[in-house]
Amino acid sequence: MSAEFADAFSDDQDQPASDDGHEEPDRELVYSSAVEFFVELMSQSYVREVNEGAAFAWCPEWYKHPEALIRMEAIWRAWEHLRLEPALGISTWWLNHADPHMRVLMDKEGPFKKCAYDGHKTPVPGKAVLPHVVPEAGIFD
Repeated sequence: MSAEFADAFSDDQDQPASDDGHEEPDRELVYSSAVEFFVELMSQSYVREVNEGAAFAWCPEWYKHPEALIRMEAIWRAWEHLRLEPALGISTWWLNHADPHMRVLMDKEGPFKKCAYDGHKTPVPGKAVLPHVVPEAGIFD
């Protein structure tokens, strides 16, 4: 994983200020990482037949796929925040975060497509990435 990709998720980022201008106190996390969150909560919550002959794809080395890692990180961080909302937090998390991301991840045409049939296939940097042309100077000014 590139340093820039990993830095996007570091916990060293500034804490957001609240409406009154004061920094919010650090919330204690239940899980220390997206991997721990997956092992302790997600893998126990999504009981599905996966891979060969099944409707869903999954790679046991999901954390080696950049798309899967960033999505699981998003699911985990949303859970850590929404778990503290007393009324609809967990329902909101399921409907707006967990289920949409997991549908993409487990789709037979999703990031684990090749892993589902042949075992883990580590994505090759620079291969099978979305095409990109650098914007001309001034386009966003």
